Amino acid sequence: MKPPRLDAPTQSAVDWTLRLDPERATSEDRQAFAAWLAADSRHVAAWQRVNGLLQQPLADLQRAEVRSPGQLDAAKRALDTPASAQRRRLLGGLSLLALGLSGTAAVDRLAPLHGLLADHHTSTAQRKSVTLADGTQLILNARTALDVHFNDARRRIHLHEGELLAQVAADPLRPFVIVTAQGQVKASETRLLVRQEAGRSLVSVLRQDAWLQQRDGSETLLHPGQAAWFDERGMRPADASLLTRATWSQGYLESRDEPLGRLIEAMRPYYPGLLRISPAAAEIRTFGIFQVDDIQQALRSLAETLPVRVTSYGPLLTTIDRA
Repeated sequence: MKPPRLDAPTQSAVDWTLRLDPERATSEDRQAFAAWLAADSRHVAAWQRVNGLLQQPLADLQRAEVRSPGQLDAAKRALDTPASAQRRRLLGGLSLLALGLSGTAAVDRLAPLHGLLADHHTSTAQRKSVTLADGTQLILNARTALDVHFNDARRRIHLHEGELLAQVAADPLRPFVIVTAQGQVKASETRLLVRQEAGRSLVSVLRQDAWLQQRDGSETLLHPGQAAWFDERGMRPADASLLTRATWSQGYLESRDEPLGRLIEAMRPYYPGLLRISPAAAEIRTFGIFQVDDIQQALRSLAETLPVRVTSYGPLLTTIDRA
């Protein structure tokens, strides 16, 4: 007896799982995948159902069936579809769980799923330049998502995640505001960098002044050359080394006597898998220039020049420890 025919969204989800092989997927593939996901809510559901379950141990499938009846049958039918060498390799990749990376998380490392519906977004290892209606120039770092809200009274950017470099066009009647989860940065004409991390934000003023307004309403005037972290506990000055971090917009990272952990954090948006660094290695001081479009070469350079051991477990996990 032949297995039941898969519905179109489920079959497409299986096909996308194969197409997004980290060793072969191109930026065009990732952009097409993002468009497919955004086109229909059924695509998102099929992706989460099939790709997530294909990466789980069989015992977990039974628990998934209890939580959401029908998922086990969909996964079984996906497993029963005609096999190929690539499909067998995919289905044999259950060891991803041992590395702490589920199927959905693996794809999220390529194309962040929660940023797909934003006005502008980038995938892993992708930068993007945007010219807004007022002439402001934005450069989005990898894994960034933002929305644009312009009206007659104000110009507003909501940065959901990631990092942007803004060359703000002058408009004396409409201040330019970049909003993060921890506050907002206001300016009329400036060049600045704003980053949204989990639980905190960073602003670095590169040209002219900008106002930092925290969620409690307090405001601080920042001058060119100043950078600050801000979160629910308040504002504190950022290390001087962060003032050079905008070089990612030119394709490289410059490290001037800063901890290796901070450099690795800046590389993570450009690596499709997980970069894990031990606390001991994270404290090692670093100097140098590293190309963000070739993170593997950057990691090799670190292993050659620092007392660290870099170990790769396939394309999805690399660990860094003190040698």
